[in-house]
Amino acid sequence: MHVARFGVIMLTLAVAPLFGVSGWYLGLVANVACVVFAAVLVTVRGLWRTSGILVAWRGPLAMLLLLPLVAEVLMWTVPAGLVEQEPGFGMWALTLLLVGINEELTSRVVVLERMRGAFGPTAAVAITAALFGLQHLSAFATTSRTIDDVLLNVLVSACYGFALAAFQFRFRWLWPLILLHAGADFTTVLTGQPHSDPVIAVSLVVFIALGVVILRPVVAARRDSTGLSR
Repeated sequence: MHVARFGVIMLTLAVAPLFGVSGWYLGLVANVACVVFAAVLVTVRGLWRTSGILVAWRGPLAMLLLLPLVAEVLMWTVPAGLVEQEPGFGMWALTLLLVGINEELTSRVVVLERMRGAFGPTAAVAITAALFGLQHLSAFATTSRTIDDVLLNVLVSACYGFALAAFQFRFRWLWPLILLHAGADFTTVLTGQPHSDPVIAVSLVVFIALGVVILRPVVAARRDSTGLSR
């Protein structure tokens, strides 16, 4: 699925200029194409209801467990706030919302549901997270970022994806993850002062710990019902 999504991105980047699309707007159009791709996958696999994307509320515990992710969104606004970049906050918000939609549908719905059927909770979440991280290797082909920067993004994305996949595995409540994902991308990209590597390292530990805490009742229930843990 991730390879196919990468193919959609590359095809869009090759075709869109033929219709006069250029510069920053190539990324916007590529994300529109990825949303369409993800929506088709979810429709074909009949996963819209399973995703919980239209579920308004899963209870106070689910919301409480999202608070560390809310804090991560906000931490990039401290201490320097956000800096507007071309073509403006509105267009950045739109394209990063599209990123959140297509990546959550692809990874936390299609891929995770496939892993759920083949593995136990921890393995399913970990594999989904690893694949989510590895999909960001596409930056080598679509950006001019350095090797170190891309590899760090892969690691950060995998750890972040572990927390998101754990939450979705347990609660199947997608729309908060879409908004948090988009919000995290928005504040990270537009932050006025990026955080240091030690701060980022601490955030990765928090992501993994959060995922473990979220999954613990699921793993325990599975162990009690089957006598197995994997």
